[in-house]
Amino acid sequence: MSRQPRIVAWTSTEEYLSVAEYLYSASIDERKHGVAIVKAWRSRARIPVAIEATAGLVEMTVADEEAKGVTTNHLRHMYSMAMIRFVNTIVDLEQKGTFAQSVVSLAGKIGMPAWFVELRHAATHEQLPSLTVLQSACQQALGWLSDYYWNKQTRSLPSDTQVHIRNALAAYLQAQDIVLQQGGRKSGKKGAVDYTAMETASAELTRLVENLHVDAVRELLIPLLLEPGFLVPEDKKLRSKFPECKLLPGVEKRWKDLLVWFAECWGETTFYDELLAGIVAGIIPNAAEAGLFEVSDSVPSLSHAATLVAWVRWIVESYYVPEGADLAGSPAISIEPLLESCLRNPSYYSRSILKIVSETDAALKRDLKPFVDFMTKALEALAAMEADKKTHAGSKPARVMSEEAMKQEEALMVQRLNAHFGSSAAVDESLNDDGAPEADGASMDVDAPAARQPAGSEAAACRWKRIPEPGWAACPIGTLASGDVPSLEWPAWVDDLPLYAVPA
Repeated sequence: MSRQPRIVAWTSTEEYLSVAEYLYSASIDERKHGVAIVKAWRSRARIPVAIEATAGLVEMTVADEEAKGVTTNHLRHMYSMAMIRFVNTIVDLEQKGTFAQSVVSLAGKIGMPAWFVELRHAATHEQLPSLTVLQSACQQALGWLSDYYWNKQTRSLPSDTQVHIRNALAAYLQAQDIVLQQGGRKSGKKGAVDYTAMETASAELTRLVENLHVDAVRELLIPLLLEPGFLVPEDKKLRSKFPECKLLPGVEKRWKDLLVWFAECWGETTFYDELLAGIVAGIIPNAAEAGLFEVSDSVPSLSHAATLVAWVRWIVESYYVPEGADLAGSPAISIEPLLESCLRNPSYYSRSILKIVSETDAALKRDLKPFVDFMTKALEALAAMEADKKTHAGSKPARVMSEEAMKQEEALMVQRLNAHFGSSAAVDESLNDDGAPEADGASMDVDAPAARQPAGSEAAACRWKRIPEPGWAACPIGTLASGDVPSLEWPAWVDDLPLYAVPA
């Protein structure tokens, strides 16, 4: 769940938007060009299924308009296949959870017309629909994709949107606190509770939130919620503590209704998955860059991190449905990205999150126990090394795992990780690094995050490291180390490829 750069097939936003114009152009040549570009994108990387579906339907309309020697029955089969693939690929994205849901119910959740599903069923199991019906369905499907995908992707927000959201959210919370304080007093002291300020702030917040699409939630709202003063109170007395990492009742009460409302705006799984991703990215450093059990420069304070881990506990306990649990109809967040991020980037905080998941799911507890034990032993070893380093005494150090035993256990953990999640070269390199990690600064404790590894240590020299500022050199964004710009353009011969085969 640690934030990794998202690989896309297009070279720029302008190219992405131009393809939308090509695909929905009245010119058949421009539509052909749009389909050809999508084919080139497909050869570079995975592309969203909505783009695949749009290109497939557009290609079908082009084939229909230029049909030569193609029978009506042949066109009916081609249209039917295009519509079947359109419905299946879009609806399958919503098929989550332990139990499979019907195609009709899933289509209803995303706003897809029910008759698209009926048409798919008829084309698959019954007599093929008429050509007129299929042509109309294809055009309406393109219109639906335009409304529910392309238009939302092209919607832009003002540059100061986050500032307005921050102000509106702060005003709402302040008004809510006043209402809660007034409501807590005995009747007769201050009269009726005044909801005017809260209603005004709520209306402004609603106006801003309704204009946010999912990408804006990820880029604007989630980082804002993780700032001090929002999900993490400014008053440190209200923050959670390690190792319990439980929210205080007042903090949960202040945010519960608001988070539920946010989840209703974009879907429970979408919002809470994004919130978990933001939390983990903020408190768990990438082991391939920072090293094992290290704390990056951007990691917040201990009390701040403890409160964020407590929010992870609240989300997991409220919205995670263990496999086999009889909770039909309950929203279920995806737990695998969270687990993979914590397992591949071992640290004090990731160990705390793994313990939370273990407490929630008894089946996962058995699988996670070796990893949690390994992290505990490694943290104990780091604490003992730091204590021995600070004392500089000749006394016998505390008993910890030997270096050879530690390497063997690291290799076993890597093997188990790769068996479940697939290989990861970056993690393998980090885990198999020679030299034991060291720490600087204050003394270490197994119940506190490990200190940062000094830049000059032997282990740090084998990993990626931050180059000192005097060694920096300016270069354009997107260039290779040599200064060359990689070419991501599709070859010219792609434009001449036929969109479909014309029978002889």
